[in-house]
Amino acid sequence: MTFIYPKILAIDTSTDACSAALLVDHKINDQFIVAPKQHTKLILSMINELLNEAQLELNQLDAIAFGSGPGSFTGVRLATSIVQGFAFAANLPVIKISTLRILAQEVFIEFKAPKVLVAQDARMQEVYFGEYGVDNKGIMQEIKPDSLIKPENITKICADGFIGVGSGFEVYRDIFSQRCNIKIIDRKYAQAKYMLQLAEFEFAKGNMVSAKEALPTYLREKVVQ
Repeated sequence: MTFIYPKILAIDTSTDACSAALLVDHKINDQFIVAPKQHTKLILSMINELLNEAQLELNQLDAIAFGSGPGSFTGVRLATSIVQGFAFAANLPVIKISTLRILAQEVFIEFKAPKVLVAQDARMQEVYFGEYGVDNKGIMQEIKPDSLIKPENITKICADGFIGVGSGFEVYRDIFSQRCNIKIIDRKYAQAKYMLQLAEFEFAKGNMVSAKEALPTYLREKVVQ
């Protein structure tokens, strides 16, 4: 039996970068630009260009994936709104992907790092933190759930074998340099093209939600509650 690869559109607007990527026949085309506060103007045209290049209509996709957070409140809400609208209109399932996991997957793909600590600046002297390890299929899986913590509290789990990535390591460089002796990779923007390998994996496992269930991840809101 011939295996048919899924057609998946992925978008991320959780940081100052805006990105979209399309998986068709196991090949990826993407668009990525760092453009603070311009996501609303850019993301729809990026999606349309990718679909037009592939000669696809929205309803020909098998699923839509998005960076569901944590990240910029406005950016994550934008991606959520677009994905929900598309999923409702075309009756498509949605794949939610942690924005921290996307960065971890990039570090594995580009640097072959099997264990990654992700620290994204969350303002208010806090970071969004994720701890990830690669499985035997080359897919980053969470070791512990993503969390919102003070940067000084990460030190207790900074250990040999981990690679660090994310804007938090830059913003709180003094804290990390004194307490956390690991190699840091200078990457801080989640990119949709790195999301697609994760999305394809989750699609194959049936880990999808409906448009109504495609909700953002707000770690700070959980802390307040």
